[in-house]
Amino acid sequence: MQSTVRSFFYAKITLIFLSAVLISGCGFHLKNNNGLIEKYPKIYLQSTNTNDELIRFIKTRLRGAGIELLSQPEAGVAILKVYPERRSSRIISLYVNAQNAEKEKSYNVNYSIQSPGYQTQEFSINLYRDFLENSSQALAKSREAEILTKELRGIAADSIIATMLSLENKK
Repeated sequence: MQSTVRSFFYAKITLIFLSAVLISGCGFHLKNNNGLIEKYPKIYLQSTNTNDELIRFIKTRLRGAGIELLSQPEAGVAILKVYPERRSSRIISLYVNAQNAEKEKSYNVNYSIQSPGYQTQEFSINLYRDFLENSSQALAKSREAEILTKELRGIAADSIIATMLSLENKK
C-alpha cells in the first residue's frame, strides 16, 4: 500500500518535471517577461497634456515593465508621442416617448512611435462601447459614463503597449 502511494508520488514529480522541460524547450515565456524592456530600455513619452489619465496609465504600464521614462529626448532613445484623445457619443436608439434609450461612446487616440534610425510609425486606436441611458437615473448614468471612459483609457494604454511590443521597425 505504502509503495503504491510512493510510486504515485514519484510519477507525479516526474510528470511535472517533464512538463516543465517540454514547456521551456518550446520557447514558452511567462507573460510578464515579454521583451519590452529589451526593445525599449529607455523611452521619451511626449504629450501635450502630461497630467492626462491616459498618459498616467501608459507611464504606469511602462514603469511596470521596467522601462526608464526620460524627461527630455535623447539621441538613440525611442519617442512615443501621444496625441490628444477624442471622445464623442451618439444616440443609437430611442424610447417610445423620444427619449434616449441607448448611447454609443466613441474613444479615439492617435499616437506615433519613433525608434532610433527608423521611420516614425503612426497608429490609431478607435474604441466603441454601448450603454443604456435612463433619464430618471441621470446622476448614476453620468458616473457610469465616467467609469466607461476610464476603462476605455486603460484598454487604449494596453493597446499602445501591445503595439510597441509587436512593432517591426521599417528603415
